[in-house]
Amino acid sequence: MGAAHQGGGGGFLARSELAVRWLLGIQCLLSGINWWYKILPFPNMFDPPGLPVKAEVVRAMLDSGWMFTVAKAVEVALGLSLLSNRYVPLMLVVSFPVIFLTFMLDANFLPALGGYWHGDAPFQHLAAKVLDMLYFGGACLAMQVFLMLSHFDRYRPMLIARAAPMDWSRP
Repeated sequence: MGAAHQGGGGGFLARSELAVRWLLGIQCLLSGINWWYKILPFPNMFDPPGLPVKAEVVRAMLDSGWMFTVAKAVEVALGLSLLSNRYVPLMLVVSFPVIFLTFMLDANFLPALGGYWHGDAPFQHLAAKVLDMLYFGGACLAMQVFLMLSHFDRYRPMLIARAAPMDWSRP
């Protein structure tokens, strides 16, 4: 068991895990809460319908009436889990699809590049898309993967090729 799990040790990786856990926890908690209470300059549920969105998949999630709300609830749960250091390995697995989709939506900066290349969009638009990709998508995915790797020993029992069911007859 690693030092990060035992709560002891002050090695670089243990301190890094704590810092990354807090950074990702704060980002997810604030981003998730922003959906219900506008605290950041990002869209939330009270914005007028029809505003531009990053991709049509986001529009479909919003139009469903529940998918985007569930994704934001998962973000809040992940943030609380990371900040309280409770059920972290479980919440990292549960939230991975949300974080990965966020990365994939942010990584799609080719339309902005094409707009800049053809003179339809200013450089600032391209720069904003690239920064959005690097921080909100890329950094969150990198922090998520780092934390999942730091908890890999918790996932190892699930990676058995031929697992036998538990013998419930033994005490």
